[in-house]
Amino acid sequence: MRGHSPQDIFIFTQRTAIITLDEAKRRQSFGSIDGDFSMDALPMLIDTSDLLQDTHIEKLACRLPARVQGYPWRLAYSTEKHGTSLKTLYRNLADVDSPVLLVIKDMDNQIFGAFSTHPFRVSEHCYGTGETFLYSFCPEIKVCVQSVHNVWFISSTSSTISDY
Repeated sequence: MRGHSPQDIFIFTQRTAIITLDEAKRRQSFGSIDGDFSMDALPMLIDTSDLLQDTHIEKLACRLPARVQGYPWRLAYSTEKHGTSLKTLYRNLADVDSPVLLVIKDMDNQIFGAFSTHPFRVSEHCYGTGETFLYSFCPEIKVCVQSVHNVWFISSTSSTISDY
């Protein structure tokens, strides 16, 4: 949270639903080909983002786990709206029980962030699953996923959030 780089945290507003394996496969195949992703199929952002353009949303949506594809994205924290306090970020995510998408725009206007299967929170232990990933746009999207040697994902303290 150092500096004044704008940051957004989106949560996936989930409706309670049990989907079949066929539906999960359909959702996954729906967004698996970058070039065939329809602008009509973009996820609905309940709140606007000053950081994400439609092309960013399209590229990210293709890489989300099938279980969150199709759910609206709700802005839970933004440095523009909520300030730069990590404590406020944790407070805004305290009642969230869904995956989150961290979006950061640095001083060089580069967009990067993380998809976390669990909301960020202060914890003595690492959390997340193999679906957790880091990404950047330089200018095309690059995604970093877990390695077979690393089973640690997100670590958060009262002053930091880090990925292992």
